[in-house]
Amino acid sequence: MRAAELVQSNFEEERAALTARIQFCGGRQARYAVFDDLVSLEDRALAAGAPAVTLRKIAEVRFLAGILRDAVRPRPVPSLRTLLRAYESTKARQHAAVTVREA
Repeated sequence: MRAAELVQSNFEEERAALTARIQFCGGRQARYAVFDDLVSLEDRALAAGAPAVTLRKIAEVRFLAGILRDAVRPRPVPSLRTLLRAYESTKARQHAAVTVREA
């Protein structure tokens, strides 16, 4: 294996490992850490003279990791039925409070 192919292979393997880590990033700090690792990998690959294809793949993953880095995990949304029950409960309490004041 030529030296250029070995360099490409090493960076491709590290890129694949970082890509796999992205799927399991739970917290904000973990997402920032993966992004920082990808920036470092991209810098090292550029300095080592990695092929353009490898640099492009790393840049694509870094771009996606950057989007995920600032992403917020979605909050659970209550069902319409739950919202209606809460509304009806609130409305009933307000009606009861008005009835007590009138008496």
